[in-house]
Amino acid sequence: MLLLLLGALVGPGVMWPGTGRAAAAAPGPDCDERGLARATGTARVVLDHEDRTYTKVTSDVTITVPMSWTHADKLLFGSQSEGYRLAMRCLVRGNERFDTRWEEWRSGEPVVKPSVSAVTVEVRSHGWVDQRQELRIGPWTVDVLAAWWEVRFTPPGTLGAVRWGRVVVDPGRPGALSATPRAARGEGAHGLVWTSVAPDDPVTVRVRPTVPRLWSAQDDNAPYAVVDAVGYLLWDLLVVGALWRAALLHRRRHVTLDPTEQRITADLGNWGWVLLCLSLLANVDDLVHAARGDFDDVGQWAEQARLAVHAWWLSSLAGLVLLLFAGARRHLKAVGIALAAVAAVPGVWPAAIGLHAADFVRPEDGGHAWYTLAAVGAATLAAFTLLLLGTFAAAWRLLRDGRLLGGPDTPFPLRGALACSVGGVLLIGVFQAVAKERDWLRGSWPSALVHPTVDGTAGYGAWHHAEFRSGLLWSATHAQDWWTGKLWVLTALALLAFLHVASRRRTDLSGPASRVPVLRSEPGRVERWLMLVSFPAVVALFLGIYAANSAPALLWFFVDVAVLSACLRLGRRRAVLRRRNGSAPRIGDLLAPADRTGLLEAARGHRARLAKLRRLDQGQSDEGVVDRERVETELRDLRRWGSGPAGAPPGHELPPGVTVVDVVLALGPRDGWWDNATRAARFAALFSLPFAGFLTWAQTLRGDALNGTLYDPFGFPDVVWAVASWVFAFAAAGFLLGALWRELPGRRGPVKALPLAAAYALPAGLFAVGNHLLGEEQEVLALASAAVLLVLTLTAVAMDVDTFGSERAFWPSRAQLLLSVYQMRFFSLQVAWLLAQFVAVVTLWEFFADADAPPSGGGTVKR
Repeated sequence: MLLLLLGALVGPGVMWPGTGRAAAAAPGPDCDERGLARATGTARVVLDHEDRTYTKVTSDVTITVPMSWTHADKLLFGSQSEGYRLAMRCLVRGNERFDTRWEEWRSGEPVVKPSVSAVTVEVRSHGWVDQRQELRIGPWTVDVLAAWWEVRFTPPGTLGAVRWGRVVVDPGRPGALSATPRAARGEGAHGLVWTSVAPDDPVTVRVRPTVPRLWSAQDDNAPYAVVDAVGYLLWDLLVVGALWRAALLHRRRHVTLDPTEQRITADLGNWGWVLLCLSLLANVDDLVHAARGDFDDVGQWAEQARLAVHAWWLSSLAGLVLLLFAGARRHLKAVGIALAAVAAVPGVWPAAIGLHAADFVRPEDGGHAWYTLAAVGAATLAAFTLLLLGTFAAAWRLLRDGRLLGGPDTPFPLRGALACSVGGVLLIGVFQAVAKERDWLRGSWPSALVHPTVDGTAGYGAWHHAEFRSGLLWSATHAQDWWTGKLWVLTALALLAFLHVASRRRTDLSGPASRVPVLRSEPGRVERWLMLVSFPAVVALFLGIYAANSAPALLWFFVDVAVLSACLRLGRRRAVLRRRNGSAPRIGDLLAPADRTGLLEAARGHRARLAKLRRLDQGQSDEGVVDRERVETELRDLRRWGSGPAGAPPGHELPPGVTVVDVVLALGPRDGWWDNATRAARFAALFSLPFAGFLTWAQTLRGDALNGTLYDPFGFPDVVWAVASWVFAFAAAGFLLGALWRELPGRRGPVKALPLAAAYALPAGLFAVGNHLLGEEQEVLALASAAVLLVLTLTAVAMDVDTFGSERAFWPSRAQLLLSVYQMRFFSLQVAWLLAQFVAVVTLWEFFADADAPPSGGGTVKR
């Protein structure tokens, strides 16, 4: 934003040499249309509806001009020369000196092929039907209406004398509704070919794509935009309701709460209110404008600029709500009020700074007062800074009250947080300025670079300057929407802080903590509910956006919770610590943390005796004297706890099929479930780093998604955020694995990872089925599901190794310790190999799958 403000202050005459010159009476560009009388051309347009949310429109145009044309030689100049841009403009835009096409994208510069007597130019461009508007792609115009679309061949007037020998329209499935004039022949399944096109009888084709494509093209129009905003709002309401339910259950379950529990329970309920307020501030404004149809006419962008002014005080309110939740003290309150005043005053009273939003984004010869530009930049900077500062303060409150960071009286680091907030906003502003400039060069191509305002018509420099002012004005709106979508991290911190405090509460006071049976200290009803909620709110996040609309997304909240609950319920029956020998109590009701040392010794003796038996089976001897019967007796004694070193009461014996090694592995590496959870979260975060990078690349840097990164104002910050959010989600999945470790099925860690991996993969699979039925693109969820399985498997293996960490000094490597613990042989290695092949197949399939996606960039300057 600093660069945006700098560009607005210094003016086009400094930043863009030649664009600020005085106006001069200059005629329009002479394209020498007579010289194009012997030019020939072909044109083709393809509407691709398959396996994508938005229909992709691809235009291929080939024009062969004679060397006798006045500007033919200029096509051989450098692509940045004014002569080249003039010649190319005559062929693709017409006589207009300046024009913008934000909806048109090009994968590269036009291909110029000279010959002896002519020059051939090949121009390939594309765009997406993502809005109800008139879409211009190459020489084609796609008029997007509610019930059908109309594709028209509309080459610029300078090409009126060109002989079009072949014009092709491929409307895609299910074909065209009508076409005029009558096509000469067909091509492929639905393509129509014209071999001669007259200027007075243009090619016009009507198309009615499938319903999902029709709906996707109207996601900014009522009622679709209203339903979309309601979908986001309802998702937040579900999360808020889940938090309130947990706080209410905890108060009802425990009559007396200590001060720490009182604070964190209040924080959980209060954060629900804060999240509700933030969701209303972020979504209701868009919902009201969408219902009024304020976004229906994209040509009224200047009048819509007044809507951006609301973002200053909306962002200020959001920041103040976060500071109120954080319990800001005197200095923090003063900073917050000062930032809110700077941001809100121009929004509430724009006339005070001489701001009229509709005029501010239009090109003007006289420019704007320096204090107006400074106030707009200051308001944008202050609004976003207040939002970030409030987020840091709220996170500090949750971490402090949850005893995750400092004590209850630890002061908030105001200077550091303010410095990080301001620095972060300025850094994001730099990325915004670079992206906006890149997008401007794309959208304004190939307009004349040197073009002063002539006869009251704004030229390149004036529009360029207006685009920077427009970006500065709209930055607050985009920043608010972008940042509020990241606040699920605060929800995760609220859950984590509550679980940490709850894990310290003792519900069994019958003896010392070290002698309390492990199953009696496992997560209670409230803790398990919050773990279920964390799965859709933190791990799986937002599934189910069909036809570019979030309305079905709230259903996936229930699906995620139900699937995880079912997987855990089914697996709980097979948990080792819940097994019993006949009518005896469950293993977990007999074991206590104090038994760990004895169990580890027994497990080591069990593995040593099994090794002796294997050597006997192979015909070997142990120091020449091996008594097989004695070894078997010792193994049986280890199953009878009273005769072994575990310290359990006499008469208890492990159930059939369960060994003392299985019992130790079921306990996990730490005594409490919280310690097991945090240990697994650290392992998962470490193992997830390469997968997070790969998934981020697949989402933001592969194929056409790269355009969304390079041209979107928040493109590069989104790359960084995507990596961090994937790591956070994997760590949250690892946390669930560790917290539920003792209630998961299986005797080895990799089996314990399966229920959680299945709970992630099943909803993703259902979502993929929906995408297939609707003909939409498959996202990276297949790859993400495989990554979750592999990361959780590696985490579970690391937990098993860590459980026997006391033996690490006796083994050359952790791998050999693992082989000893697992007693692995060739069959296990073969299973691991098959799993690796499965992951490799899924990865390769995702790698070579189509990655086309509409970029999220796009300017605001229109003509």
